[in-house]
Amino acid sequence: MRFASREWVAAVVAALNGQADLGRALDGLPEDAAAVVEVDRGFPRAAAVWGRHRGGRIAEWRMLADEDDVLELEPAYVFRAPYRVWRELLRGANPLEAALSGRVKVEGDLEALVRRTAFRYVVDAALAAVPTEFEGGR
Repeated sequence: MRFASREWVAAVVAALNGQADLGRALDGLPEDAAAVVEVDRGFPRAAAVWGRHRGGRIAEWRMLADEDDVLELEPAYVFRAPYRVWRELLRGANPLEAALSGRVKVEGDLEALVRRTAFRYVVDAALAAVPTEFEGGR
């Protein structure tokens, strides 16, 4: 499935909701977040997705027509990075290191996310379950 497509996001959400520890990972976090894939070489259009969790699972999500739609939703967290950085993260790069170095811009309580690094395996397992094709085959 093509990275950042509606089909890919739906598969990732389903895989996350299938993780037994997702509820524990989300416990105490604000209910919504957005991710923005910024235009980059090999990725000519921005992509954005918003989601809300409830009851220990991703209860709703939607692709946004424009990355500026994130501003109207005012989610508690916004994660922004160029396409190449998202690709690195999906290939195993350390997300905390990427956030602390500024390669991923995080709007929201970074400290709360740092306290949940022990739950990284939840996201890693979900992403590993979803076949991902990157633009240009890289």
